Amino acid sequence: MDYFVPLQFDNRPIKLPIQITGYKFNCLWPLKEDASVLWRLFNNVCLSVSVLCYIGTILGEFTFIAENISDIPAVAECLCTSFMGVQYIIRIFVLLSRQRPLRQLLRNFYRDIYFTDADDAALCKEINSIIRFINIFTQFYYVPMVLILGLYVYEVASVGMASPDKPFIYRMSFRWYDAQAPLQFIITAIYSGWLTISCVTIWTAEDYTLCMVLCHASFRYKKLRLDLEQLLETARADLRSGETRCTNLNLHIAFRRRLCDIFQRQQRLNGFVAEAKAHFTHQIFYVMSFGVLLLCVVSFQFQSSPISVEWSKYISWIISQTSQFLLIGYFGQMLMDETTELRNSFYCCRWEDLLALGDLRSNKLLLGDVQFAIMNSQEPIVFDGMKFFPLTYSTVSSALRSAVSYFMFLNTMSEN
Repeated sequence: MDYFVPLQFDNRPIKLPIQITGYKFNCLWPLKEDASVLWRLFNNVCLSVSVLCYIGTILGEFTFIAENISDIPAVAECLCTSFMGVQYIIRIFVLLSRQRPLRQLLRNFYRDIYFTDADDAALCKEINSIIRFINIFTQFYYVPMVLILGLYVYEVASVGMASPDKPFIYRMSFRWYDAQAPLQFIITAIYSGWLTISCVTIWTAEDYTLCMVLCHASFRYKKLRLDLEQLLETARADLRSGETRCTNLNLHIAFRRRLCDIFQRQQRLNGFVAEAKAHFTHQIFYVMSFGVLLLCVVSFQFQSSPISVEWSKYISWIISQTSQFLLIGYFGQMLMDETTELRNSFYCCRWEDLLALGDLRSNKLLLGDVQFAIMNSQEPIVFDGMKFFPLTYSTVSSALRSAVSYFMFLNTMSEN
């Protein structure tokens, strides 16, 4: 297959986790730059069919809404899936427009940012424990998908294929063909079932990629802070291990050289983070805006429906959506905290211990370097959704409160 395969700094290919296969399943994973024409054509045809499935389902849902506008619980459930369909169509076109930047982002991430034991064994162990935490949460996203498909199969089996009122996965109404006829029903069941898998796999792939990038970038900043804490000892070790004499002037030079190296690493890291922010800003916006509406509507469905097996479907959706908010908010806050602390680490790197050992010129150069590094670390780095939603704990808590407010509004409308 002509899919792009990211490489580590030692040119070893990355073994991609199961969550990332969601991109490939939806034909959204970037192809190789020299991919064959036939493979590109096949990929584009599959993608076009996918988008048509989304559009057909959404049209059927809006027709159902127009016919049942007075039935608020039914309309709310239909709006839930309509919101998802619309946002995933937008996501697909945004990902398509950013195939080349995504390829470059992944190439830079695995080559320069991705942590391995060779970088720092202790930090790598800590990262792996956090990645396991990401794995658990993102793989839980598959639970609603399995429940929806399982309950649908159970309902169809209970009613029987000969029934003229066989249920659909989503609430849809078609005026232009008889969707209850055997062949049409099978086609509708296949593409709407595939649509469920498509939505969940895109959702999982994007969240996993975002959290993994934020996690490794945060630990790169943490590594810079740890190096700053050991800066003076490292400069002394350089003099002891090298051929340069251990004089006060040489210690100044070794300290400033190490400080300059850390600052350059910070600037390269800042460049990667700016590239990642540009890529993920649309995704964060959709999660924060559509996610609030989705959480509200699913909660309303859970509250208004009678006790039944379908409750498991609603409960799993609510848990997954809430987990998504908390998960990306956690890693967004982690990155902001690490970059905030970096400024203090530059200030506390024990540069003042060298002032008593240097002359006026050496001290002036040292203070200038430290001041320049501190000034360039003043602003913490915050991921945001198209400049509307900063990815922090406060934004996530506001989103959850908004979902509760919309939920109460729907309850009031339903009672009236």
